[in-house]
Amino acid sequence: MTFILSNDARTYERKQQQAILGSLPNMEGEQRTDTGKIRNTTHSSFVFFFFTIFCHVILVRYSAMRTSSITDHDMAILADAKELETWLWSVRYATSALFIALLPVRLYQLQQRPVSVKTSWRLYLKLVITTLFFIQQLVTGYVLISQAAVTSPVLVALLPAASLGLVILSLSEHRRSARPSSLILLYLLISCLSDSVQLTIPSLRYLDNHDGRLVIGWQLVAKTVVVYVECLGKESVVDEEESGHGSLEERSSFLSRAFVSWISPVLKEGYKMVLVNERLPRVDHKLASGSLRASILRTLSEHSSSPLALVLFRCLRAPFLIVIVPRLFVIGFRYGQPVLIRYAIEYVQSPEINEDQGYTLLFVAAIVYIGLALSTRAYQQGLNRLQVMVRGALLGLVHEHSLLARHEPYSKGKTVAIASTDVSALEGAPRMLHESWALSVEVVIGSVLLAKQVGWLWPVPHVIIIVCSRVSRYVARNLKSSQATWNTATQGRISATSTMLSSIKTIKMLGLQSIVEKHILGLREEELDKAKRVRWIMAIYNASANALGMFAPVITIVLFAIIAMVNGTTLDTKTAFPTIAVLALVTHSANMVMTIIPQAIAAYASFDRIEDYIKSTKTVSRSPRPGQLAEGTEVSIRGLTVKWTPEQSNPTLEDVNLELTRGKVVACLGPVGSGKTSLARAILGEVPLVKGTVGYATDRIAYCSQVPWLPNRTIKQVICGSMARYGDIGNDWYLAVLRACCLDQDLAVLPDGDETVVGVDAMNLSGGQRQRVALARAVYNRCKMVVLDDPFSALDRNTRDQVAQNLLGPKGLFRQLNAAVFWITSSTKNLDLSDHVVILERRIIEQGTWEELRDKSQQITDYYREDASNTSDKEHSKPSVVTKSKARSSPTTSSDDLRRSQGDLSLYWYYFSNAGPLKILLMVACTASYSFFITFPQYWVKWWTQNDEFDSARKRSTVFYALGYALLYLMAWISTNGTMLSTVFRIAPTSGLALHRSLVHTIMHAPLFYFSMADMGVLLNYFSQDIQLVDKTLASAVMSFSIQVCKMVVQTSLLLAVQPIMAGTLPVCAAVVYAIQKVYLRTSRQLRLLELESRAAVNSSLLETVQGIETIRAFGWRTEVAIENIHVVDISQRPFYLLLCLQRWLNVVLDLLVAGVAVGTIFLAVSLKGTVTGGQVGVALSVIIAANATLLSLVQSWTNLEVSLGAISRLKSVEEDTPQEPVSVPWPGHISPNPRPLTGWPSPFLSGSTPGLVQFERVSASYTSNGPLVLQDINLDIAAGQVVVICGRTGSGKSSLLLAMLRLINIRNGTLRIDNKDIRQTPLHDVRETAFITVTQDSFHLPDASLRFNLDPTCLLPNDALISVLQILGLWFHLSSASSNSHPYSEHPGIDETSPLLINNNTNSNTTITPCPSPSHDPILDTPLSLLPTLSTGHLQLLSLCRAIIKARHMRNIAQAAPDEEYRHDMARDPNYCSSASSSPGFRNPRIVKPIILLDEITASLDEKTEQMVLRVVREEFVENKYTVLMVTHRVEAVRGAFLRGRGVESLMVSMEGGKIVRLEKVGDGDGDGVRS
Repeated sequence: MTFILSNDARTYERKQQQAILGSLPNMEGEQRTDTGKIRNTTHSSFVFFFFTIFCHVILVRYSAMRTSSITDHDMAILADAKELETWLWSVRYATSALFIALLPVRLYQLQQRPVSVKTSWRLYLKLVITTLFFIQQLVTGYVLISQAAVTSPVLVALLPAASLGLVILSLSEHRRSARPSSLILLYLLISCLSDSVQLTIPSLRYLDNHDGRLVIGWQLVAKTVVVYVECLGKESVVDEEESGHGSLEERSSFLSRAFVSWISPVLKEGYKMVLVNERLPRVDHKLASGSLRASILRTLSEHSSSPLALVLFRCLRAPFLIVIVPRLFVIGFRYGQPVLIRYAIEYVQSPEINEDQGYTLLFVAAIVYIGLALSTRAYQQGLNRLQVMVRGALLGLVHEHSLLARHEPYSKGKTVAIASTDVSALEGAPRMLHESWALSVEVVIGSVLLAKQVGWLWPVPHVIIIVCSRVSRYVARNLKSSQATWNTATQGRISATSTMLSSIKTIKMLGLQSIVEKHILGLREEELDKAKRVRWIMAIYNASANALGMFAPVITIVLFAIIAMVNGTTLDTKTAFPTIAVLALVTHSANMVMTIIPQAIAAYASFDRIEDYIKSTKTVSRSPRPGQLAEGTEVSIRGLTVKWTPEQSNPTLEDVNLELTRGKVVACLGPVGSGKTSLARAILGEVPLVKGTVGYATDRIAYCSQVPWLPNRTIKQVICGSMARYGDIGNDWYLAVLRACCLDQDLAVLPDGDETVVGVDAMNLSGGQRQRVALARAVYNRCKMVVLDDPFSALDRNTRDQVAQNLLGPKGLFRQLNAAVFWITSSTKNLDLSDHVVILERRIIEQGTWEELRDKSQQITDYYREDASNTSDKEHSKPSVVTKSKARSSPTTSSDDLRRSQGDLSLYWYYFSNAGPLKILLMVACTASYSFFITFPQYWVKWWTQNDEFDSARKRSTVFYALGYALLYLMAWISTNGTMLSTVFRIAPTSGLALHRSLVHTIMHAPLFYFSMADMGVLLNYFSQDIQLVDKTLASAVMSFSIQVCKMVVQTSLLLAVQPIMAGTLPVCAAVVYAIQKVYLRTSRQLRLLELESRAAVNSSLLETVQGIETIRAFGWRTEVAIENIHVVDISQRPFYLLLCLQRWLNVVLDLLVAGVAVGTIFLAVSLKGTVTGGQVGVALSVIIAANATLLSLVQSWTNLEVSLGAISRLKSVEEDTPQEPVSVPWPGHISPNPRPLTGWPSPFLSGSTPGLVQFERVSASYTSNGPLVLQDINLDIAAGQVVVICGRTGSGKSSLLLAMLRLINIRNGTLRIDNKDIRQTPLHDVRETAFITVTQDSFHLPDASLRFNLDPTCLLPNDALISVLQILGLWFHLSSASSNSHPYSEHPGIDETSPLLINNNTNSNTTITPCPSPSHDPILDTPLSLLPTLSTGHLQLLSLCRAIIKARHMRNIAQAAPDEEYRHDMARDPNYCSSASSSPGFRNPRIVKPIILLDEITASLDEKTEQMVLRVVREEFVENKYTVLMVTHRVEAVRGAFLRGRGVESLMVSMEGGKIVRLEKVGDGDGDGVRS
């Protein structure tokens, strides 16, 4: 209500005030000027200014009561007001003096900086406004001094003097500082706060006349304008690096940073358009990954013996400690809330009316809630920065270690798992550390406040805390090991997935899709099984923590009420509600401490894993010592002995001595496993030396490995070395290198030429093209030392001869470079180009020139192989056709997809359908029940405390209310446990398993061209980061959102019940919250998606480094790779940090909204004093405290849910957008795309079937439906049992012919029939798993699986069946060296243990099929492949052949186990008998007698002796058993002699060029004649 006094009343009041003031000291002049501005430093003052303007002006208008007479009480109020005004003027003078004192220091600092901001209109605007402000202050001060209105003119002169300094400083700050002046802003804000207080305090109105209040208001407006102008951002920064303030945050004022308003441009852009990473503002220099990486490496080197956690703390000591200050303020403001509740209740219940007390209460409420908002922002922002720093430092540490660690063939999956899983788990470590000590302090403070409320009952909650802490002790004892087990299982799954993705082409060719898919799914089930123990521990702990939080207040309040009842008193409102508030804070703090304990333990397990990873692998060092070597010597090896492991019985290399000199080519020959590659790696410094030395004259060695490492870049970038510090040496040299490596012809026909992306694992290139690109890279970089590990094995004869001559010949490029060349070869062809030849078999057994060795040593005959080819000696001019061009970073995402910003409601149903709708409904029901029972007790206490019955009735009602209070919390505890159990044991594992199964199936059945465009890191990120979000975050986000929604509904209803007038704020709050979330969600969704995608880029960078580390170190590219990784991490930090800052912006806005509601409630209590009860105020403020957390949690949980759904969006996009291989193509004239499967195909018992018959009828094929043709007009008939040798220039289409048969490329025209059946109308699993047995050029094995699994995916064949094949190919002796170190391997749970097993190798027709028990354990077969002796590339090729032989024997023996008549009878009775006879994955339809054998360059990496053995085994196992065999090879003469002649069956020699058959030669017992196709 507003009171308007008449003129007479106002005159009388003014006279009375003058009479009173006449007896006081004459300070009227000072009190009327109100123009001074003294500044102090406090960040929250600006907020206080706005809230006091709003709240206190309203207070003056609606609650100020004017009287017509002055009493003694009024005299005391006026005296206090006089003292307060004097103090305000003193603050102004002191702040001005301090500003003037600091001014020269700041101006000197600015003069040391260069001009960093160009002159613009903002500079002139500031100059005009600040000058006007100075003139205003000068005029006002002159008037006050001239009229003798002040007692001290010197003090008044400080105000215009400070204003003049402000003009000078503003000009200098604008030109030389990238951010607004903090000194000016603080000076002005403190002055504004003083003015606002003087304008709004009710008692001061009696001291001011109308003119004085206008002057204060005018000054306040002027200062506000200056503040606004000073806060304007600066544009046209000339040199961001020089100014040191390159980021958007660094260029913002401290006010903008306090309210996180600097992020507004990101919000605006995210709301209007689609965000892309390149346009995001960069993080400031303190968060730069490079400096963090250098800092932690330096700290680790200084404290190498300290635990990693302590090293990280020392590295980030300053940021860790800075966060302590705002956290202390959070504690103070948080515990100010129950104190505020108590004083508010006392004020409402007090019969006296005092305007200043109401004003003070309102002012304190603003300080508490606004201070809590700002201090929480400062604390959380500090933690956010720490989180980013920890991530950047640890990623840099892991990557640096990967650059230094010795290469391990099977470590790439482990490294990525460490970076993605463990580093992510440690990002929250700083938060746990600070919350631990802060919450402990809160418990102590809360206990003191609680003692004031309930007296000696204060230890009651501590007793409950001690009881519940025993559960925490159990958690601490068991969680670390359980979490480590879970992480290990996750690492195993990710490692296997990484292997699967990198070998997907080989997997498809081998027909192992179902095998590998089932293996990965089994690993996933095992991972979730390991997670059950962790989830049970957390569920038990959660129940204990909830019991503490719910029952501690109940027991304390009930005991206090019973004692009060016994003492004849009752539970009153001013005791109950503050006590409940304090108990809530104490129990919450204790709960959080015990919650942090298991989280800290789990995090420390990740610290241990990273530390073990860093310390477990020895680093590699190769220091050049040019002065210690003879002139011209590049590498000197003396007495070299190498063992890969200390347990290894026989050394890999023993007593090797070798000199590599400039201008000389040293060739190395030896059988498979003789140590050739180990010697090459010893030259590179990549192997552990038992004894001996390796000396170097250079730190750069050009290395071409046996399996070339080609990063997923363009061909030109790979050759030139995009990471090399030498950059582009010159176009002429580049063209010369292309010609020397015969790449110019290949590039000429590519649509993008040398800008063609090589793809994941160089999938877009043929084997020969990969080797020639690697050779071109070795030549282009002009290194003085070159190591070539069998680089010509995949080349045809003509291309090999030409490339060898161009590089190693007398005029070859290596000769021109005067380089020392160490050349490993398995063929003696072109050895005449070498200067020295070394024959190696663990030690050098022969050496000399090629002519000398060939004449004197019989040993050479074992290796001598004069390759010949049936291709023309004429140089083929048409190279291979590579169909893929530039790859996308992600095949399933699009930056133009508006769903990134607008969201997609279908994601909810997609997730709920995978989680199970009934499970979701169960969780929601438990949540609703919990929300009601946890909130309603507030209203129950209001009824309890307002009970006014007589004593006898009061006792009964006390018991009733106490029991009801306890029962409500008991129901809440039961409900929340139901919510927890349904979430972690129903929703999370079900959804995680279903989504992972869908993802694996989708990726495994994607066509081959999909992987040529995909990024390995992006694909792997789906299986790591996105699946982890589903496992650990998404289900909890759904639960949290459901809880907060239900709690918000109940709390709002309760608040309206006790304060109906607050209903008017609901539409405003709802509109504000809706607007906030609309803007926030559009941006946060996009930032989350960008963050996930950028994490994929980090994984790709790390994976690429691990895969190519030997090549990177050899070329000396460690620094360049580190810089590139730093850049990638910096890019990924942008959306990560901005998303955290966006959450802080949301917190500040919501906290300020809640602060407005809280201050409004206090204002209503003050204004309506006498009409509301203490119980209503207590309930309202208690609910507001709860609603504060609930509203914040609601929007946060909603946004976290939306953000977490980014993982679901990506997984859903993968499922919907990833193309799938057609199961079959429709028959001509048929509508159904999937015809009825050809049961039992191919089989000799099916009508019209001819097993082994292959017919190409004008077949043309391409990788994509509209891509270039890789096969053109192929006509070829292959009879059953015929052997076909396919040869041709590298990239001529040989392997593409096999891919067409396996339906890995699209048959565009013509017909391809197998056994008279069109393969396009046959299910894929029948084609790849049963119709063919393939041995690929690139071997595929799962390193973490047992040797048995890699040989026999069913894991059911007997040991003898596997060992016998290993013995035939000479692998058993090599592997048996590990028998003393057996590692029992638990077979994968995904294997079908009920599958029938054939263990009988004989072919007796009377043998029947009988299920057999699982094979007995064997210490070698059941050891993981990664723990067995290291296998060379040749060994892995032999192992692949073993798997093919085992499968062929298995299928042959199964078919021969039953009589033909019985089989025909079963077929007639049950057409599906053939397909149901054995359901073992990978060995489907085992009655197939003779699948077609496809062999793709199976002897490329073998010496002649081993090659002859392999060809003999192929002849005995396949050729002599009448299999149809198609063999791709460059070594035609060896194959011709091995099994083409003398068979009595005509064989075929097929020559290909440019995707066409150019020559077809029939070979029989005699000489064949060539037939031109």
